[in-house]
Amino acid sequence: MTDAQPPIPERPLLRGERVWLRPLEERDLPAYVAGINDTEVGGMAGYPMPMSVPQATTWWKGRTDAWGREGYYFTICELGDDRFIGTTWLKELSLMHGNAELAIFMDHDHVGGGWGADAQRALLAFAFRNVGLARVQLTAFVGNTRAIRSYEKLGFKHEGVMRSSWRGARGLEDGVLMAMLREEWEAANP
Repeated sequence: MTDAQPPIPERPLLRGERVWLRPLEERDLPAYVAGINDTEVGGMAGYPMPMSVPQATTWWKGRTDAWGREGYYFTICELGDDRFIGTTWLKELSLMHGNAELAIFMDHDHVGGGWGADAQRALLAFAFRNVGLARVQLTAFVGNTRAIRSYEKLGFKHEGVMRSSWRGARGLEDGVLMAMLREEWEAANP
C-alpha cells in the first residue's frame, strides 16, 4: 500500500482564478487544527478555544457523513497544488429553505492576499449554480474589519448586528450578520 496522493486535477470542478476547492480530508486536519489554534486565524474566525487533531477528527467524521445533507466542507488549495491553505464551508444547509451559512478561514500565510475572496467566489458559484440556493449568509466579529470589507467587496449586504453573540478572547463581542441573495450574485456575475 502506498501513501500516494490523488493527482491534482488540471481542470478542477470548483476553482477560482488562483485556488481550487476539494473536499476536506483527514490528511488536512493537522493544518486545519494549526489554523484554529492560531489566535489571529482561528480567533478571528470565531473559534473560542484550542482544538486537538483527535477532536478535529471526530468533528470531521460527522461532517463527511452529512456531506450534501447538512453542508459542504472544502479545503482551499492553490491552483496546481494540493496542500491545505484554508477551508471554506457551506454549513447549516437547508435545501427546503434554500439557504446556508458560509464560513472560511485561511492559514496564516494566506491571510490578506485575496486567496480567501477567490475561494469564496468559487464557493458562491457552487452554492447558487449547483446547489440551487437562494441565499447565503455569514457572520463575523464586528472587530474583524478586514473580513467584513472582503465580504462587502464580494457583494454581501449587512443585515444586522447580533449583540454579545460571540465569545472571543475578550469575552462576549458583537457579531455582524451579512447575506447575499442569488439574484444579487447573478447580477454581479452574469
